[in-house]
Amino acid sequence: MSQQFRRWRHLGFTLAALAAPGVSLGQDSDSIEEIVVTGQNVFRDRTDDINPTLRYDLEFFQRFEPLTAGEMLKRIPGVVFSRDILEYDGVQLRGLESGYTEILINGRPVSGKEADGSFFVDRIPAELVESIEVIRAPSADMSGEGAAGSLNINLKEGAQIEGILARLSTMLVPEGEDSFFDGDTETKFNGALAIAGATSNSDYWLGLNVQQRFNPKEKLELFYDAPTGDLEGYQFEDDTRNGTDYSLNGSFNTRMGQGDLSANLYYVVTEREENQYEAEYEGSVPERVAVQLTEWQETFVDISQTSWSLDGIYTHPVGQGTLELSAAMARFEDETDEFEYTEEWDTGVLDDTETDTGSTSITDDSYQLELAYALNLGSWDVKTGLNYSMATREGDHEGVIFDGEADVEESRLSPYVTAAQSTDFGLSYEAGVRYTRYERDMTSDDGDASQSGGELLPSFSLLWDADENRRFRLSLARTLRRPDFDLIIPFEEDETPQDEDFTIGNPDLDSETIWGLDVGVEQRLPQGGIVGLNFFYRNIRDLVEITNTGILASTIDPDPQFTGFVFQPRNVGDATTSGIEFDISMPLSLLGLDNTGFYANYAYMNSSVTDAYTGRSREMRNQPNYVYNLSLTQDIPAWNTGLGLSYQKRGSSLATEFSEYVVLEYDANLEVFAEVNLNDNMVVRLSGTNLLDAEKREIFREFGEPVNEIELEESSAVYTLTLRATF
Repeated sequence: MSQQFRRWRHLGFTLAALAAPGVSLGQDSDSIEEIVVTGQNVFRDRTDDINPTLRYDLEFFQRFEPLTAGEMLKRIPGVVFSRDILEYDGVQLRGLESGYTEILINGRPVSGKEADGSFFVDRIPAELVESIEVIRAPSADMSGEGAAGSLNINLKEGAQIEGILARLSTMLVPEGEDSFFDGDTETKFNGALAIAGATSNSDYWLGLNVQQRFNPKEKLELFYDAPTGDLEGYQFEDDTRNGTDYSLNGSFNTRMGQGDLSANLYYVVTEREENQYEAEYEGSVPERVAVQLTEWQETFVDISQTSWSLDGIYTHPVGQGTLELSAAMARFEDETDEFEYTEEWDTGVLDDTETDTGSTSITDDSYQLELAYALNLGSWDVKTGLNYSMATREGDHEGVIFDGEADVEESRLSPYVTAAQSTDFGLSYEAGVRYTRYERDMTSDDGDASQSGGELLPSFSLLWDADENRRFRLSLARTLRRPDFDLIIPFEEDETPQDEDFTIGNPDLDSETIWGLDVGVEQRLPQGGIVGLNFFYRNIRDLVEITNTGILASTIDPDPQFTGFVFQPRNVGDATTSGIEFDISMPLSLLGLDNTGFYANYAYMNSSVTDAYTGRSREMRNQPNYVYNLSLTQDIPAWNTGLGLSYQKRGSSLATEFSEYVVLEYDANLEVFAEVNLNDNMVVRLSGTNLLDAEKREIFREFGEPVNEIELEESSAVYTLTLRATF
């Protein structure tokens, strides 16, 4: 079902979120006190979309006071992050790499800085978000690039009443005791203000948000002698991320004759500093002994990013159906400046110094235009449409293998048709097909390349309401993943993967195509809430991996150093992944605890791919076997207070790059909140995250060799005091 059409059905949340005291919104709406202020247990409910979709409104997340959309997503079934502690940016739905997850904002695809086109969800402040949808399988009126699934971030929009919402908060972040800077405590401030208004036939929303972020990480790297396993060196590191986000979002909806017009805008500016201090030592005991210091390095990175998007949709009855015209334009800009200072030491004596500077920039522009017509033909709802999109990407690409300057221009033309029917037996089904034709041109100092092709993407979804409480779902769909930008540029990278090798790009890479199956059941519970169980399976064809071509490196460069081989990304074969997703959301009324809410989810994930380097079967990169969340909330109405906790844990995962194997492990995260409702329009909330001082561990080794490096990372707990009010 169209994401744009779906947004009209979701206006109810924002109406409730901005409601003034005493305004009645009807039987199906909640007041602003309930959504923003008054403590209550909030449960996930099922959606009526035929393709399998989970929807989580803002009130599901807000009591824990997340700062970004990434922090919201970590509580959703099957969502994994494989970044630093407290960094929730590159989302991995079902544990697959970020390029397999499609990120939508207001139902439209967005792109980011990464070479695979993935968007870092920590770019979106949580204060802008109305709801998040997990679309496990697409329909034909979607782009078809969410192989693992799609995450649709709906931003706040207009309301049919007037109101003002305000938030002020302060955040305390203590640096660790082992920091180079004596464990100081940083204080940060955040604020937001939103206003909504309405006339007889239109409404608007305008929100402003300023938030500061601070993440002080401490790392210890241990270096081992591979043959003996003895510790031979170590490195202490302080890695601090310090930034401010400025954001604005607005919407305007109006009736125009017999038609409806809706427009949405968001604008986010991030100014961020990343400062690293590294001290490397020789020795077998990790301690800071001056005479064992071998290197001191300071790195200062200034990052300035701007994201904005403007989209609109106009619907008008034409004949027996409805005509829909939508358009969107978006831009992402990144400017990064880096300064590095290095000192070399020998037995306590400064031996040499070196400085290095660098700058990178990237600009990504995208444009979309879509025309669709929906009508009812007897018992069938039919929709047909044509989508055109164009994107340009200029600047410095940062990929797994290739870093360099290149320009990319891509266009897509996608006609589609869907047909849906509902029967008297509670059975609904939708079938559709989409054909995507694309062209991609790349220009770089290493050469030019072009790609073009087309893919047919059929989809089928079935929904059966066995009774008023039990629902079954089945979906089958074909999706695709295009090659990363950096892999199709005809670059030449020497001394990669080993000093004697070359790695070259491959403009002839084909897109990966993925057949996906989802089968699930949802059951509403007698005391309220819901339990769901879903099985998923994905078969990935033409998987892209870096492979040894067997060609001698000396054919590229006759230098005696290059005695190895030429490596190249190629479509090497197939891979499969499957799993089970379970979630439950309910009050504990059966135990006599009507004011206690319980929420939990668990995802088991498994995959198999033949490693291009070893020829052996392994799991897909950075996919853990499990991830789960447990949450409890307790409301005390007599005291106008509420308490809650949330516990998240994921399994270990394996990352490979040629002959290097990296095992990634994380400790669990615990977050809590306590709130007091001062009156009907105001709440004070204290929240904390990373309360278990979680540790991240990366264990490095070469294939067939013992461990040669271990990296340990910790960050600080974060405490936030928030005041929310409505007027």
